Amino acid sequence: MFTAILLIGQSPAPAPAAPSPSSPVELAAMVKQQFGSTFTLPQGYPTPLITADFDGDGIEDVAIVADSKEPMPDSYSFKYTVIDPYNSYFGFGNPAITSNFNTSDPKRNHVLLVIFGAGADAWHAPTPKAKFAMINVPFDSIEVGRMLIKKNKPPIFVIKTRESQIMDSAVFWDVKKKRWKWEPGNAVN
Repeated sequence: MFTAILLIGQSPAPAPAAPSPSSPVELAAMVKQQFGSTFTLPQGYPTPLITADFDGDGIEDVAIVADSKEPMPDSYSFKYTVIDPYNSYFGFGNPAITSNFNTSDPKRNHVLLVIFGAGADAWHAPTPKAKFAMINVPFDSIEVGRMLIKKNKPPIFVIKTRESQIMDSAVFWDVKKKRWKWEPGNAVN
């Protein structure tokens, strides 16, 4: 077990990166190219993507908000892994089963698409280091955060998720175990 401390209000130092897609059309085309046509971008989402070095390898990665009723079918063809860190936290994270949990609730049907960058092109690389479709993570908004895992190690980048009027939480890459973890945060007043 570890103690995680979410560092709020600290903005990470910007890293030099390839330019982000400049329009929703370009972002939608990139999502379709990397993940297939089962994913769409939600209309009017306040922050459709965030970038940081989520896996700690020094190369910029991206997290993109998308919608999908069926995240599993294209995972083999497009070489991404469907994961459920939220339900895994509670001991039930088999995405083959949990992918059906939120299909009837359009407000909770968002997916976080994460691309680990590779080489000089970072997350824009034609063949990224790894790709994930994170299902069932409750959120209304996302932002980049930092979290201290161990006292003698620097803080890591996390995806801070906020579920309006309920709670803040964080999703982060556990480098040692090579998997995503969800960590509850503070209740929102």
